[in-house]
Amino acid sequence: EPLFRSKQWYQRRVAITAGEKKLIRAEKLIGGLGGEKDRWSQSAKDLQFLYDNLIGDVLIASGVVAYLGPFTTSYRSQCVANWVKNCKDCGITCSDAFSLSKTLGDPIKIRAWNIHGLPSDSFSIDNGVIVDNSRRWPLMIDPQGQANKWIKNSKKEKSTDCDSALIPLL
Repeated sequence: EPLFRSKQWYQRRVAITAGEKKLIRAEKLIGGLGGEKDRWSQSAKDLQFLYDNLIGDVLIASGVVAYLGPFTTSYRSQCVANWVKNCKDCGITCSDAFSLSKTLGDPIKIRAWNIHGLPSDSFSIDNGVIVDNSRRWPLMIDPQGQANKWIKNSKKEKSTDCDSALIPLL
């Protein structure tokens, strides 16, 4: 019977030690997740801000895609600033610092475009977003050949018979 008691005592001691270890790990986990609450709260606020401005941002983005493709950066900025002001005057909420690439752009696509030769400046990325959201290919005045290179490299991976006939024309 003393052996049985010592075995029970040992089993209880192992269970207590295992429980203590679990408590220590749980405290570490809860302590580590304490900072996550702040991060999640900030993410929720950011998403709410984006959601609140969605209608105005998409309205401005559709105007940029439809009308501002052939214009320079400065003219686009002037038009967007006027459109933001007009939206706010009409009670339509939109972002103060509107960005076409943040509104309609997909970061993964944009990164792939950069890999395929599209320059990483905001004007080029906005042009890529306009091309991606347009029904037809726009006329590209491209003295440096950057857009040409980008389209050729992008189409290499997705070429079809019809597309491969167009690539020599580029």
